[in-house]
Amino acid sequence: MHFNFVKATNRRYLEELKNTAHEMPVVYQSVNIMQHTEWVINKKVYEVIKTCMENDFCLGKLPINPQTIELPIKPLDIDTNKEALRKWKREASKVYSDRAKQNSKFIQVHQIMQEAKMLLDKKGFFYPYQLDFRARIYPKPAMLSPQSADYSRALLKFKFGKKIGDNFNIFAVAGANLFGEADKEELPVRVLWVKNNTQKIIDCANKPLEHSWWASADKPFCFLAWCYEFKEYVESEYSESFITTLPIQADCSNSGLQHYSAMMRDEFGGRATNLIPLNKPNDVYNLVANKVMDKLRQYKKSPRFPEEKKGRTIMYNDEHYAGLWLDYRVDRKICKKPVMCLPYSLTRYSCRQYIEDHIIKEKNERGKQHDFGEDLFKATNYLTPIVWEAINEIVVGARRIMVYLKTIAKLVSSENLPVTWKTPLGFEVQMMCYKKESKRVKTKMGDSIVKLSIASDTTVIDKRKTAQSICPNFIHSLDAAVLQLAVVYAKEQGVDNFSMIHDSFGVTVADTKIMANAIRDAFCFIYKEDVLENFANEMKEILLSPKNLKKFPQSPVRGKLDLSLVKRSIFFCI
Repeated sequence: MHFNFVKATNRRYLEELKNTAHEMPVVYQSVNIMQHTEWVINKKVYEVIKTCMENDFCLGKLPINPQTIELPIKPLDIDTNKEALRKWKREASKVYSDRAKQNSKFIQVHQIMQEAKMLLDKKGFFYPYQLDFRARIYPKPAMLSPQSADYSRALLKFKFGKKIGDNFNIFAVAGANLFGEADKEELPVRVLWVKNNTQKIIDCANKPLEHSWWASADKPFCFLAWCYEFKEYVESEYSESFITTLPIQADCSNSGLQHYSAMMRDEFGGRATNLIPLNKPNDVYNLVANKVMDKLRQYKKSPRFPEEKKGRTIMYNDEHYAGLWLDYRVDRKICKKPVMCLPYSLTRYSCRQYIEDHIIKEKNERGKQHDFGEDLFKATNYLTPIVWEAINEIVVGARRIMVYLKTIAKLVSSENLPVTWKTPLGFEVQMMCYKKESKRVKTKMGDSIVKLSIASDTTVIDKRKTAQSICPNFIHSLDAAVLQLAVVYAKEQGVDNFSMIHDSFGVTVADTKIMANAIRDAFCFIYKEDVLENFANEMKEILLSPKNLKKFPQSPVRGKLDLSLVKRSIFFCI
C-alpha cells in the first residue's frame, strides 16, 4: 500500500518537499526511527475491556451502550397536559442527544477491539507514520494507535523492554501522574502516594473488575496497564533486572504557552509554564482558576451595575451567579481546556462551550452536583468573560505574539498568497486556506430526487481563516520540530522504543532520563535562533506590495528569560 510521506493533496507542494528532502534530514530520520519501534498487544488490558464491553460495564470512561439509555417515562396525562408534554420532550431530547454522542464512541471502541483481536497473537507489529502539512507526526492507522484514546494506548506495549534498573521513583511518579490525584505535587509526594496505595494497586491488578478503584483515574486504562506492570515489579521484589515493556509518557506542561514564552523570552510566562527550575511545579491552569475565584469574590462583594455595550445592555447578576460559582468552586480543571486552547486561537464561543462541557462531564462521571438549574447557558455565559479576562492577565506574552502573527497573516493573505515558512529543521509549511464555493447537485435515488451540496476550493485565499489558523499551525510546527530533534538525539544515545504524541514523549522507564535530556536539548537548540524574527523575515520576502511592507508590524519586545535554565527544569516535561 502506498501513501505520501506528507498528507497533502497539492501536487506542486509535494513535489517541492521532495526536491528539498536533503535540506531536512532530521525530519526523515525521526520518522524512520519511530517506525522501527515494535509493538505487541497488552493481553491483560484487552481482556478487561472485552469483558466490560460484553457486559455493558462502563468502567474507566468506556462509552455506554446507547441502547441502554432509556427514554423518560411518559406522563399519564401527556395527551392533555401541554406542560407535561413540553417537559417530557425536553428530557427525551437530551436522551436522544446522549445516544448520538455515545453511539460514535461505542462504535470506535468496537473497531479498536477488533483491530486488537487481529493482532492479539502476533509476535510483533510496526506502525507506519505520516506527516501533516505542519510536520506533525501521526501513525497512519487511525483507530488502534499510540496516539488514540486512553483505552487504545493502554492496549499497546513495546515488544522489547529493558531492565528497570534503579528507577523505582521514576516508575512511581509515572503511576501517580496517570492517576491524577497527586500529579501536581512535588516528586517525593507522588512517590509516597504510590507507596501508600501499593496494596490498592496490587488489588486492582489481581481483580480489576472487583477492585475498580483504577477506573477513577484521569487515564484509567493506561493506569490499569501501569498497575499490571507494577504488580509484576513488586513480585520480582523490586529487582533491578525486572524487564519493563510499558511506555512511560513525559508530558510538557502546556507546550503551546511554553513556545510562546520561549519566543518572547517571557520571564513570567516561563515561570508559569515551568521553563525555569522550581522546587514545586507551577500550574498555569491553577493560576487562572485562582484569579477567577478572586474576581468572583470581588464581584459578589461589590456587584457591578448593568452597562451599555454596542447598543445592548449587559446584565451582570453578580450577587446571584458569582455566589453560585463560588459555591461550585472554579478549579484548574474548569480552566484547563480554555487555557490549553488559548495558543491555538481560542474564541469566547469555544471558551463558554468548554466550560459547559466540563460541568456536564463532572456531573455524569463524578456525580458533582451544581445549582445552576437546567439552563447551563446563562451560568457559563456569565463566567466566560471572567475566565477570558483572567487568562489575558496571566498569559500576557502569548497574547502579544498572537496579535503579531495574525496581523502578518492578514497582510500576506490580502495579496492572495499562502502563508509559507520553514521550521527550524527545514520543513516547509504551506498554509493554503482557500475560500470554498458550494455547488448544488441533483441526483435520483430510487423514486426520490436528492439535492446535495458539494464544496470545493476556489483560487482565492480566505483572509479570515488564515488569520485564525496561523497561531495553532505555527505552534504545532515548532512542537513537531522539538519532537523530531528529541527523537534523533535520544536514538543517538541508545533509546530504541518510542511512543510519541506531539508534546508527550514515551519510552521505557530505563530510558526516561536520556529522553528527558534529549527533549530539553532539542528545545534549547530550536530556540537558539530567534524563531519569531526568522518567521517575520520570511513573510517580508513573500510580500509584494510596498504598502503592505510599510504596514508590517514591529516585533514584540522580548524579555530576559535565560532559556538554558530549561535544561535544569524538572517540571518542564515530566
